[in-house]
Amino acid sequence: MSSNCSLWRENSLSVKRFAFAKFSEISGQCFLLFTLILLMFLVSLTGNALITLAIWTNPALHTPMYFFLVNLSFLEIGYTCSVIPKMLQSLVSEARGISREGCATQMFFFTLFYGSGSVTYLRPKATHSPGIDKLLALFYTVVTSMLNPIIYSLRNREVKVALRRTLGQRKVLAMDR
Repeated sequence: MSSNCSLWRENSLSVKRFAFAKFSEISGQCFLLFTLILLMFLVSLTGNALITLAIWTNPALHTPMYFFLVNLSFLEIGYTCSVIPKMLQSLVSEARGISREGCATQMFFFTLFYGSGSVTYLRPKATHSPGIDKLLALFYTVVTSMLNPIIYSLRNREVKVALRRTLGQRKVLAMDR
């Protein structure tokens, strides 16, 4: 077994950075896409933070189901914060690379979403298009993380009531001062 490991080390290449392909050659499209992704990123972070705040501050929601939702919100925040800022940077700058460690971090949080990988590899080759691959990656990265707080929690009546109560208490406390 040790001979296989040493043989592998002798023949391996050391990859230090990975390069991203440009999304578009037209800078106006990249700026529009940057703005759209930034807004969706902020909606995702705000939604997940509000869910976490509402559940933590309302003792009636300290049940296993809501514990799961808080963990899901934390995972979503970690996922979006590990992937989307680098995506935004690559849209507006010439630095379109990522380090090996940064890629490993993104891949760790990416493994949460198997949909984009499945669509990419299970689609017939006759319908393959690099542009469609980019749009699918964008959709699964940004749109899904933006909609998850709405789908999983903000449609829940108890979470809405707790959120109104929590935000209402914050306003009352601010007005008393």
